Amino acid sequence: MPWDVPADPEGNEFCVLRPGHPGVLTGSGLVAVCLDVTEEDLRAQAAFWESRTGWHAAEHHDRCTRLRRTPADPVALVMGPPSAPKEGRNRIRLEVAPHEGESGDFGGCGEFLDVGGNEFHVTPRRPREPRRRR
Repeated sequence: MPWDVPADPEGNEFCVLRPGHPGVLTGSGLVAVCLDVTEEDLRAQAAFWESRTGWHAAEHHDRCTRLRRTPADPVALVMGPPSAPKEGRNRIRLEVAPHEGESGDFGGCGEFLDVGGNEFHVTPRRPREPRRRR
């Protein structure tokens, strides 16, 4: 398996992709945010997030879809089958804050559910900040 699945002290699992994994386009840092999605809901879930974010499918398989803002963007939104059935609210939720001029269309601010039942929170649009150089 090209990744490891550790957990934090509260039991929240997360994936650490190994060097050379095909989903990694950068040497380090955040490379993916993962959403649990049943195989039956995968296409609807991908369409939902594509329409709301303006990101596009960079990769699609029977069990996984990877969205990126641009083909070369190092960060991806990855959707795939959950490891366990969902019970109650997700302990970790996306907070979405679209930049001005981006195509994000969430219908206002507040808490929403995507088509897979994952909670996410939309905050007000904010002005684009200049990128910092290292």
